[in-house]
Amino acid sequence: MVFLSKKPIKTKLLTTILPIIIYVPVTYVFLLAYNYTTPKTFLIPIDYDGTVRVVYEEKCGVELHVENGRQIFQFPKSGILILNEPFDGRINHEYYLVDKSGRQIKVTQVLDDKDLGKKLPSIQVGGAGTLGVSDSDKGITFSDFYLYNKDTTVRDDYELSQRFDSLTTEIVRACRKR
Repeated sequence: MVFLSKKPIKTKLLTTILPIIIYVPVTYVFLLAYNYTTPKTFLIPIDYDGTVRVVYEEKCGVELHVENGRQIFQFPKSGILILNEPFDGRINHEYYLVDKSGRQIKVTQVLDDKDLGKKLPSIQVGGAGTLGVSDSDKGITFSDFYLYNKDTTVRDDYELSQRFDSLTTEIVRACRKR
């Protein structure tokens, strides 16, 4: 419509081109700042297979340390890492299996169950939630990841899940008593 008006050509060009020139870089910078999250590295014992769980917001938990600009999540043999950090649902992760000598093997993240058989080891982002604790008003805030290290069978086993939840509850209770 601007080009059909009787305005000078300079005005027509400025009103159409200038917004495009300004819009693209400003939008890029905004999206970059809005979507930024600190990159995270998950270090999981090499012989572990199954659900790995990050428990957040526990006073007795460990604080993440930063290495080369990345937060390091060092998982114990139980697969349950308790943090003294707020829950961060943003995902900018790299996953590694770590052997006793410290050698790291990159783990591929898969988005779909159909991709599990293509490469082992692989990991899938699971759910997040809160476990209720009967002797405390405060629940256990967690997020789960499913590591397929030796087998690609999708683990949808209610009994196994219940045992892992119970183990999490026991570990967090012991942590809170310290």
